[in-house]
Amino acid sequence: MAIIGTIKNNAGQETMIDPPLIAKIPDEFSAVKPFLEQNLLPYIAFDCESEGWIDSATDSDLLPPWATKLGGYPYLPKTMDYPKDPETDRFLMFLGQIDCADVPDLQGFNFPKQGLLQFYTGYIVPMGEWGETQHHIRYFPEFSKDPETLITDFSFLAEERSFNNWYDQVYRLSFSIEQDVFFDYRTSTFPTFHPLDEPPELEALWEEFYYEWFYEQSEHMALKGRGKVGGYPEVHSYVPETLENAEGQLLLELDHPDDDGVFFYFFIDPAKLSQADFSEVSSYVVAS
Repeated sequence: MAIIGTIKNNAGQETMIDPPLIAKIPDEFSAVKPFLEQNLLPYIAFDCESEGWIDSATDSDLLPPWATKLGGYPYLPKTMDYPKDPETDRFLMFLGQIDCADVPDLQGFNFPKQGLLQFYTGYIVPMGEWGETQHHIRYFPEFSKDPETLITDFSFLAEERSFNNWYDQVYRLSFSIEQDVFFDYRTSTFPTFHPLDEPPELEALWEEFYYEWFYEQSEHMALKGRGKVGGYPEVHSYVPETLENAEGQLLLELDHPDDDGVFFYFFIDPAKLSQADFSEVSSYVVAS
């Protein structure tokens, strides 16, 4: 059955699912449309809207400590330490955090309905390589909105931010349910869920459609300033080789708006996600 119509988000609102790529298919490939419509898979997309820059670690954040955001400073209770790489004792870069209540429901993707989920990375931007620690993830099932209980002075990060060129912009995130066929990932040799195999009756037409018309459409891969929660990765550059050993569900994909051609990926076991257990997440970076 085609996944076309509406899906309700956490607020009970219906969100239209629009398949723009399918709508653009020319008449000469119209026979392909029913097959694609039956293979659309929904995912949770997010857009990044810049709130401005943090020029130094002595600047205040541009969004509240508990807000859903990329960049800026994390929600950090005074009773907790900022995450470090235990081998080098260096602070990890804060990528962003998600108030789980902001994320719409997606069938088959058991993302928490409340709490705050944070992503830190050990990726060293100017070197284009990992530190000893690839990532650190924190999940707060409940969180306070009382600034008196939180660390708001992050001047201790000044040296690390400058030395490793941490991303300086702060972005507000907004979520929506969208859908895609995820051609490249599902026709590769390594996905374990929902492989995409064209039917024999489309074989002759498929080659021209897929290798000529489809690859002229760049919009379906244009995630700049965007990302996704759930679904499948977009395929750019060396993604297939990098993610060939990835297991589980895609938890987060981010084409970071501050760094052209750097893609962050986080994967999780679906059973662990159902338990809101983020202790065994795997992460990858692709720099094209």
